[in-house]
Amino acid sequence: MEPYPEDSDRKQGLAKSAEMAISFVPVAGSALQVAFNELAGRRLADRRTRWLNDLAAKVHELEEQVGDFAQLIGEDAFMDALTTAAQIADRTSRAEKLEVLRNAVVNSVMPDAPDIDTQQLFFDMIDRLTPTHVRMLKLLSDPPDWFDRHGIPRPNTSMGPKTGIIEAGMPELASRRDLIDRYASALTTAGLINQSLTGMMTENGLWAPATTPLGAEFLAFIADPESKVD
Repeated sequence: MEPYPEDSDRKQGLAKSAEMAISFVPVAGSALQVAFNELAGRRLADRRTRWLNDLAAKVHELEEQVGDFAQLIGEDAFMDALTTAAQIADRTSRAEKLEVLRNAVVNSVMPDAPDIDTQQLFFDMIDRLTPTHVRMLKLLSDPPDWFDRHGIPRPNTSMGPKTGIIEAGMPELASRRDLIDRYASALTTAGLINQSLTGMMTENGLWAPATTPLGAEFLAFIADPESKVD
């Protein structure tokens, strides 16, 4: 059986555009085309292989819970997840996103896996959201735990907007309310959070979760599956 799903239309389109641009280079165009095809193809294949090897290692660790690859290849849910995730993995070099994709594929066949339609919805979210979106969602799902796990001192505040908690918990966004608003807007549109981050809140409100049930389910789908094993 072919180990790698077919290339996505998007990737083919990008390659075609690059080939067309190279073809306009005088004289050397043909040689450049060959070099591009070989080098880009090798780089894409190496990226896919590294991600699949990482996935295989995780499946091996959880073989008692999900079965071995021989069993999983026969499951439609796994193959749907693998095909979709592999296409997304081809389009990113971000380690955090690649880890999320790996986790999602394994979680697609765990006992608590969502139905296939919901899984496809979640993969679409993974494709569109950046690692910063995901980190913000994790922070908002349990602010006290976020600060404790990352060893960040909790801000001493008894009232204010939740954006202050985000700035303290994600220093890279400090003084960037414009970016915080954009990230939060995307999470709200996706139905993953349900609170305004700019309204005044009491201390209890500031440290309370802001995620929706769908947001909690999404986070469970992208979490390390080993965390679910007793």
